[in-house]
Amino acid sequence: MSAVDLIFGIGAEQLTTEQMLARALVVFFAGWVLIRFAGVRTLGRVTAFDQLTLLIIGSILGRSVISGQNFFGCLAASLLITLLQRIMSWLMYRSKAVGKIFKGRPIPLMRHGRMDERNMARTLVTNEDIDEALHTHLQREDIEGVQDIYLERSGHISFIKKQSDKK
Repeated sequence: MSAVDLIFGIGAEQLTTEQMLARALVVFFAGWVLIRFAGVRTLGRVTAFDQLTLLIIGSILGRSVISGQNFFGCLAASLLITLLQRIMSWLMYRSKAVGKIFKGRPIPLMRHGRMDERNMARTLVTNEDIDEALHTHLQREDIEGVQDIYLERSGHISFIKKQSDKK
């Protein structure tokens, strides 16, 4: 048995605390490198695509720390997911069509002052959700002065003020 096998518990059915700590140390820095490679937008702009990527990587890296599964295989799988995310992000940057496929598009919830009940039902956005976003983003109680409302690709609700109300 090599020193690496002993330190990281490679092939062990049950890991010791020390082996989990050694794995956690490697996974911490491997995760840091992967996130640096994936780019800060993966953490900053939390689209469903970015959330899925982070969830998968977190799950794989977490499993690699505490389970007797293939440690280096888990690190390699995390690298593959990160590479795929980076490639897809590049493709989405280069092509709006690819971006629409993978990230979606903003969905109008209100246009020109008229609520779009069909899109609200389709996206499961309630009037209370819109009220909450109004309070948070515009510090208002009502939608007077709002021309359009969108459910953005990130899942956030955004508002376009009427021309006369933009100050």
